[in-house]
Amino acid sequence: MNRQIYQRLKQALSLNLRRQVFIAVCDNQQLRNSIVENLQADLTNTIDYTEQQENSNKHILFVTLNLNLSNPNPVTQINQWFAENPQFQKTEEYQILGFQIIGIENLTKQPSAVQWSFISNLKKIETNLSKLESSILLWITKPWLNTIKQSAPEFWNWHTGIFEFEGDPTPITPRQKKSSFPNKTNPLSFSPSITSSPSINTVRPLMALEQKSYTVESKNSQAYLLPPAPQKLPELPIHYSQHQENIPQPELELVELANLVWAEISRKSGEEKNSLEKQKFQILKEIQELNKSQYPSQELALAYKTLGDFHRDRVLTGEVSEQSLIIAIRAYEMVIEWTFQDTGNVSQFSSSKIPVLDILNDLATLYWMLSRQIKSSKSDSLVYLERSIILYQMAMGEITPSQKDTYARLQKNLGLAYGDLATHQEAQQNWERSIIAYQEAIFYLDKVADAQDYATTLNNLGTAYWNLAQHTQEVEHLQGAISAYAEAIDYFTPEIEPLNYGMIQNNLGIAYWNLAQFQTEASETLILKAIDAYLIALKYRTSENLPLAYAATKNNLATAYWHLANQFEEHQIRSRLFHEAIAAYSQALTIAQQFSPSQLTFDLLATYQNIGLAYYQIAIEINTTLDKDSQISNLEAALDYHLLAHSDRLQTNINEIQEEQASVNLNYIIRIIRTFYSKYGIQGQNLALSKIPSNLLPKILVML
Repeated sequence: MNRQIYQRLKQALSLNLRRQVFIAVCDNQQLRNSIVENLQADLTNTIDYTEQQENSNKHILFVTLNLNLSNPNPVTQINQWFAENPQFQKTEEYQILGFQIIGIENLTKQPSAVQWSFISNLKKIETNLSKLESSILLWITKPWLNTIKQSAPEFWNWHTGIFEFEGDPTPITPRQKKSSFPNKTNPLSFSPSITSSPSINTVRPLMALEQKSYTVESKNSQAYLLPPAPQKLPELPIHYSQHQENIPQPELELVELANLVWAEISRKSGEEKNSLEKQKFQILKEIQELNKSQYPSQELALAYKTLGDFHRDRVLTGEVSEQSLIIAIRAYEMVIEWTFQDTGNVSQFSSSKIPVLDILNDLATLYWMLSRQIKSSKSDSLVYLERSIILYQMAMGEITPSQKDTYARLQKNLGLAYGDLATHQEAQQNWERSIIAYQEAIFYLDKVADAQDYATTLNNLGTAYWNLAQHTQEVEHLQGAISAYAEAIDYFTPEIEPLNYGMIQNNLGIAYWNLAQFQTEASETLILKAIDAYLIALKYRTSENLPLAYAATKNNLATAYWHLANQFEEHQIRSRLFHEAIAAYSQALTIAQQFSPSQLTFDLLATYQNIGLAYYQIAIEINTTLDKDSQISNLEAALDYHLLAHSDRLQTNINEIQEEQASVNLNYIIRIIRTFYSKYGIQGQNLALSKIPSNLLPKILVML
């Protein structure tokens, strides 16, 4: 595929059209460098001018330039190259085919002013191209691609073509002085038997301190909890009027902001509405007056900051809506835009009045929140999330060596954002990046002064390890999860923080249970540790205070009992443990049936199926002491639960996974009917068949 893309790119450049803007996307720097070298070699002296005698002696050049990070303006840099190399302007001897610009990915490591200067220069593409005769090829990474789409729509509308090369991203190198990775061991393979093991039905570890929610910190260390997403607003790109070339004119942005503000005010009523109108009208009026100024001013940036702070503060009070998020985002982006309009003007802004670091952090957090609010479009959510990550990285470029607490906070936020990104793409790589970020945060957090943050970050680190274990090096990363969870527990007092304490105990149980599936020689010990952790968690996650969390932990406990039973040969012990599993599953079902399936963090149908499997195991044990009536009763119970699972599946939206589960469950039903026949003859078979629903009976008879 890369070869084909390369040929298309080379052909497009070989056309030698004037003022074309091409974009090449490649996340792997080694691959990028190889393609850059090949392009320069292949395109130099490749155009055949033999048909035009007067140009037959012309030398064709394709030039590679490394982006000047002190003044990141590709067109200016190209013009400067011509000034330094006047011999190449002799058209009778030389023809410049184009310029390829590399090194744009290094902007991420530069101060925010440099990055925003680059974006601002791209926005001026229409004016700048008039000063250039050659084509431009920009080499960028995928995160920068999305940033350019959103932040420089003027440039994006001018680009001629885009060429995306496939390759693993160049990995982030962790700091060598700190590592939370345990020693490597070779994981043992584990393949559960369909007929003897319940479905893996475990709730995932929680990354935050609340069920099904996450925390990202802003400058006052507040947590964000997201309500259901409201109706979606228009797309986010920012547009400016172009009637003055040297100064960005945010009149259109102001109109759009005003419309959004009035739309939000219209949703309020009574005294609250009047109060909002007065406050926001005053801010908008001030911005409108300041916009008449011919030069960037600190006052205008401060006015936009006031508007952004107003909506940010409303978000912190729990009023999270797309409207508030977008207004705050756009206002803060205007602060950054005016502050960094010209890198030479940055010194005129007081860092105490325009706290760039805090604004970048808050802007990143608002984008992160918006990515979670956008439920209707995964592509929009991904763009906002990637932009959040870039903004966090930009904020780090503003940190001084003394700001260790701020650095730790940003790394925590970055770890969480990478965890979200892992659910969209490149799961393994992004979970690895998440772990590195959390490790950095832990390294700089004070265990005493920041005990709460330290424990929360350890919990998130454990969950990142758990997720990474689902993709690679299971034993190593599950051990890392257990180590992080076990340390986090020491920082929570159950009497003071019972819910957090119970959550981490549940997470620890999950990690122990998972590890038992790979370390079979120690599986009994690990499962017992999982059961102990679940039982402790259930002291604090009760059916009264946290019913959904209680049901999830009960379901986990039942699965652990199920697997523990398979560690023993003695029937009485196995039977007792299977009964413990059934009791725990049943308690989970009792609570779960009070909620919709979308609210649950475990598969309700798999729980029905697992209860059926447990009853079946009790009934068929060799040398069983059960009498005939007890055996029949257990077989009937097994059949009843498998039929419940099958009927409920038929009532849900069937996808490929559910269809496969339904097929497996049907085989379980057939197996139970055959067991009835083998133990109790035709009378037993008829008893089993009498329970089969009429719509399912023809299919069952054919399979028998």
